[in-house]
Amino acid sequence: MSGFPRSLLRPSGYLGVPFALLGATLTLPAFPFALVVALLPGPPQLHFVLALAVVAFVMGLAGLAGPTRRFGVAAANGMLGLDLPAPGRARPPWPARLRSAAWLVLHAGLGGVLLAVEGVLLLGVLIPVLWLDGDQGQFEFFGLRASAGPWTVPVALVMLVVALLLAAAATRGFRAGATALLGPSAAERAALAERRSAVLAQRNRLARELHDSIGHTLTTSTIQAAAVAELVEADPAQVRRALGTIEEASRSALEDLDHVLGLLREEPAAKEPTRTLTEVDVLTVRAREAGLDVRLAVTGPVAALPATVSREGYRIVQEGLTNALRHAGPGSVDVRVEVGPDRLGIAVVNALPGEGPRTGRRGLAGLAERVEALRGELDAGPDGPRWRLNASIPLRAGA
Repeated sequence: MSGFPRSLLRPSGYLGVPFALLGATLTLPAFPFALVVALLPGPPQLHFVLALAVVAFVMGLAGLAGPTRRFGVAAANGMLGLDLPAPGRARPPWPARLRSAAWLVLHAGLGGVLLAVEGVLLLGVLIPVLWLDGDQGQFEFFGLRASAGPWTVPVALVMLVVALLLAAAATRGFRAGATALLGPSAAERAALAERRSAVLAQRNRLARELHDSIGHTLTTSTIQAAAVAELVEADPAQVRRALGTIEEASRSALEDLDHVLGLLREEPAAKEPTRTLTEVDVLTVRAREAGLDVRLAVTGPVAALPATVSREGYRIVQEGLTNALRHAGPGSVDVRVEVGPDRLGIAVVNALPGEGPRTGRRGLAGLAERVEALRGELDAGPDGPRWRLNASIPLRAGA
């Protein structure tokens, strides 16, 4: 309760009053039904109880609707300063609908009671006006007879303080009630956490796609552009071939970038680029044109690989060649792709640079995530004077 007295000094501590007014206003559509009950024969006390029951019943039925829950969350967030997650458009389950109905009944009922009590207290604050106006006669205040006098001032101050305390307490109560009844249940929180985890996984996957595709293209294009500058006059035909390779690689990278941006914007993207190990020779051709001496060996039915395995295999070779373009020492780069009966093996081997092993940590981390997702194994590191990247991916679950 340490924050309660401090809330009396902040305007946000009294947001429960307009929120209570909203709740009382929401009962207006139910009053015609209550009026019908009030016109039935019987004692007035019974009419009053039945009218309240009818109003609560109608409000409860309204609270079962999905839009009512969304409206309640929006009102609580906007008027009480909460941060409740907005419900989805799908029809909420019955437990959530029942909690929404209970909240609407409490919101309307407590709102009406709060406004009635606050009205009485604030009316009492005006009693000193009779004394200050010079009226010393008798007056009646809700059945109590008294004479106006100086005593009305402290009484009015007490009633004002009570009204403020009640408004602040109602604000805290409304916030707690809205959080409990409109906030996500344990199952909803678990589903929300799962959705957030899926979003983070998707972002990580997109980051890997951009790193692999754009990084490879920029590396290849930079090296080729540097070579072209030296061959402009000496070998125009080689310059044209290099420029054509740069254009093709850039167009491919732009397709990848357009696809990833479409996913990030949640737009209906164009067809997802599907580059598989059947195009591994394209990667080696680009690497050769960028200056690498690449030797490619492919064994086994690459075209028969599962689509997911083949796509990830393409990215593994791409990252291996990108690292070789950046860091390989003199000598050839060996790329081996072996498709066995139950596993795919990929190896990229190149000479180490003179100053020792240098690798792209972010790229290798992305490869490790790709291979792990397919329940495979990745091994990368120096092997004598050469750098070796080995990946082994099972083709069947449990293999």
